Amino acid sequence: MKFSSFFSAKFAMAIVFSLSGVLYAEHSALAQQTPIPEDLLTLDHQRCMNGCVPGFGELTCKPLCDCTIGEFKKQLSFEAYLDMSVQLTRNAVTPEMQEYLGKVANFCTAELDRKGIEVGQGVEPPPTDSGAKPSEPEKPK
Repeated sequence: MKFSSFFSAKFAMAIVFSLSGVLYAEHSALAQQTPIPEDLLTLDHQRCMNGCVPGFGELTCKPLCDCTIGEFKKQLSFEAYLDMSVQLTRNAVTPEMQEYLGKVANFCTAELDRKGIEVGQGVEPPPTDSGAKPSEPEKPK
């Protein structure tokens, strides 16, 4: 199944809620000149995965979260990133930030479509030993 606008919206909301616990700091002039620290991006990636995998599976979520965090890194200054983090933490996202997050979600889901990655159905079950079917229960005698 290919991604739809419904999935894009659902993913955007999952990203918003999974990143809502992002740490934030006071804005400063230094933030405008400083790249987003890798440890914060790594933390956001983990939160993205934690929020996404139960519903869509790791095979879907890894490239989706990689793309989302990559777009934050490419497009946002540290100051804008901190502002986004504050908004998400307070659950008070401006219409402009909602639009930005929606565009990132749409871009990243389109990238997955372009690459032929299909939506998963949640956490993948552990592999079986040899692919053998489970044995049937014994019938009563």
